[in-house]
Amino acid sequence: MSQTKANANQTGHLFTVEILIEDATNGLALEKLLHLLNANTIKDYQIIQGIQLGKLIELNVKKESHSAPQHIKRAIPVSAPATQVTAPPTPIPASEKIIDQLETFKANNTLIRLTVIKAKGIKLNLPCRILNYDNSSQNVTVYHVDEKKVYLFKLNEIDDYVAF
Repeated sequence: MSQTKANANQTGHLFTVEILIEDATNGLALEKLLHLLNANTIKDYQIIQGIQLGKLIELNVKKESHSAPQHIKRAIPVSAPATQVTAPPTPIPASEKIIDQLETFKANNTLIRLTVIKAKGIKLNLPCRILNYDNSSQNVTVYHVDEKKVYLFKLNEIDDYVAF
């Protein structure tokens, strides 16, 4: 088959990705990224922005604190009689406490040891940092510090975690 005929059957596909590369400096990480992107299979790319690891987490924390209030309290009207009392605060469910702890670990870039039970009882024990928690899908994205890989777990797969 000739080269032009093979190219006629191929179409380009555009992907938008965020890539985290660890290295001593932002420049060295960018160099690694450029080496990966200059493969024969990648025809074109555009680097929009590069943020160092600590800056990325710092920006996410600021964005979350400005975008949505943590707790909304009901205000007592000024004209209300003094005898009116608001209901005592409801206790926070355990799942919300866990999520709050994970968000704190993410914000502080805390190294934790995560114990996860996967399908068929496979138990994983990994040192990692929390990268993200998606409340809608209840997925926790973690960075395994030894393997230098990113993993995605369901919240209900997490058995235990200990901060270092």
